[in-house]
Amino acid sequence: MTTPATGSGKRFAVIGGGLSGIGAAYQLHQAGHDVEVLEQDAVLGGRCGFDTLGGRPIMMGGKNIGRRYHELRRFIAASGDRAYEPFGINSSQIVDGEMVTLDNPGIAGFLRHLLRTGSPVDAARMLYYGARVRFDERHRYLGSDFFGAVGARNDAAALSAHFGPDFARTVLRPLTVRLNAAEPDEVFLGAFGVSLGMVQDRYDQLVDGMQPVLDWFAGQVRVRLNTRVDRLVVRDGRITGLDVSDSGGAASSTGYDGVVLAIPAHAAAVLLEPVAPALAKLLGEVTYHPSTVAVVQYAKPFFGSTVRSIAFDSGPCSAAGVYGVHDRDIVRYTFSGRAARPRPDTVQLSRWIDEAEATVRGHLGGFMPARVRTESRSWAAAHCAYLPDHAAFLGKVREQSDALAGLELAGDYLLGAQLEACFRSGIAAARAITR
Repeated sequence: MTTPATGSGKRFAVIGGGLSGIGAAYQLHQAGHDVEVLEQDAVLGGRCGFDTLGGRPIMMGGKNIGRRYHELRRFIAASGDRAYEPFGINSSQIVDGEMVTLDNPGIAGFLRHLLRTGSPVDAARMLYYGARVRFDERHRYLGSDFFGAVGARNDAAALSAHFGPDFARTVLRPLTVRLNAAEPDEVFLGAFGVSLGMVQDRYDQLVDGMQPVLDWFAGQVRVRLNTRVDRLVVRDGRITGLDVSDSGGAASSTGYDGVVLAIPAHAAAVLLEPVAPALAKLLGEVTYHPSTVAVVQYAKPFFGSTVRSIAFDSGPCSAAGVYGVHDRDIVRYTFSGRAARPRPDTVQLSRWIDEAEATVRGHLGGFMPARVRTESRSWAAAHCAYLPDHAAFLGKVREQSDALAGLELAGDYLLGAQLEACFRSGIAAARAITR
């Protein structure tokens, strides 16, 4: 168990129990402050999407932890001895009907893939931006000086306009649908460093999932679940408290020395509109896209030992792969991108799974094992796709939020949508609010 510093006598609220809020609350707790997390859902974790499959705990949302997720891994390590298993091995991609294996190809193999799917100019441009990210950790996150300048010059046109169409479809699309649930013509070059940082990392997942870590966290910090924040209380230009409703009951007021708003931009805009309309308007402009995940257990292994995940270059299914290294009978299907909108009903989702199964079987061969059980989760605003010239947007957000004392923001629109970026945004907000 970690031990916080001596109490400061100050009390802070963190609105939102996703990784951004958890990062903020943990940082405040470690600094010795009295902090409580207010989460409107019945569980912590936000878009990690905890569920069960035949009694087994699973995660429908983000679960892969990069080797460069230093802050998140430090937090996990503080919770105890947690076992990781590698994830992402034997990764393949369907390109124009042909399955191409891309897992850990090395620089030479990756360059061959770039040249096979695009022009030398496309490959050179990709490698140029990739090198910037590889040799400077700051460029893995939104708002870096380099990509901020790139966005200011180039974001009048979408990311796809800066590369050839075949390259955009076969190289860029697997990155943008995975991180942003967006097509290459819906994201921008100024945020490209986030996607490049993602593809340059290697990933593990926790053998027992994130739930034990969050259970430990809830023993460190006061957590109020099923709690809706109705209003930010402002006096003399400063947030002094919140009106909240617990479990659908009557609203009550609680005083705080500061509040971290660690929820998606569109949700933060709703709370801020009565007290900071200009800031709310800015946050309301941030783009989010839907996504649906289905986890299916089969009677026998669905994938073999040589290929364990496949990215699709078209259609509603963006990826299909084993849930874990040893779970070849459990497959996780992700449906994102333009073809996966709007969110499907039960019948449509079943058809999408049928189509994805048939595509995988067509490439892997063999018989189709019977489905044993299926769990699914759909989010209307699953993935943040940022904005053109996002660095300039962040500057405006800072200017507006600084005008309201006692408030700091955290979330997927500040540093990026990957788990580490969300967690770091919480840490940054906690440090700022205690200055």
